Amino acid sequence: MFKKNKRKCGMYYKIFKTGLASQLEYRINFITSFLFSLIPFAANALLWIAAAHQNKRMTVNINGIISYYFVILIVSNITSTSSAAEISEDIRLGGLNKYLLKPYNYALYKLVLELPKRFIFIIMNFIPLMLIYIFLNKYIELKLSAVKILCFILLSISGYLINFLFDFFISLCGFYFSKVASLYNSIRVIKNIFSGAVFPLMLLPDSVFKFLTILPFAYINYFPADVLLNEVFLNVITGRAIKSFMWILVLTLICMLLWKKGLRKYSAYGG
Repeated sequence: MFKKNKRKCGMYYKIFKTGLASQLEYRINFITSFLFSLIPFAANALLWIAAAHQNKRMTVNINGIISYYFVILIVSNITSTSSAAEISEDIRLGGLNKYLLKPYNYALYKLVLELPKRFIFIIMNFIPLMLIYIFLNKYIELKLSAVKILCFILLSISGYLINFLFDFFISLCGFYFSKVASLYNSIRVIKNIFSGAVFPLMLLPDSVFKFLTILPFAYINYFPADVLLNEVFLNVITGRAIKSFMWILVLTLICMLLWKKGLRKYSAYGG
């Protein structure tokens, strides 16, 4: 059993290395995509700064706004995934056949193949992020400590897994519909809004905010960012981590169910 698991881990590690080597050939893409992500960062920050100047009763000051969007810029790029289109195309065009014959789990294969993109993003954009931090240093207020950074990493990983499982769930709809691009784009918009990528969720009424904490979206971006922005007690962070892992479990079970049912409908010519 141990040797079998070790062999499987070695197999996924080789897939990771292959994906890493492949992504390194296009490393300039990570810098350009990051630079493009600065556009919504600047637009959102300027919009809320203007609103703060107009409305002095706002609960968030200018420093808080810039700090929020700076951290969200980092988190949203770490937790983003891009495998939905590939998976749905595999199902639609019959490309899934070659993976079904392989001795590994298709979902884990796609996850391991996706991970190098996040590693390269962190490495390639560390210096640009530091330059932004230095340039906006007087506006950015972060609550940093070794424990909080560790909690941030943990919540970011769970946020990434939730995001990946959402993408995988949408892709599996390709077993039942010819194209899922419209569904994916619609859910992505909802996900961005409810995850805090568009505006700070703390500005919403308490009842709405509490409702959003029940949903999985806030665990993708908002709660990982909140760890670095506010004084959050460890028991609160632990509670959020438990809830995020519960959502990972729920989404995993849903995906497993859709996968099993979808394979019954699947033909060699596609979904």
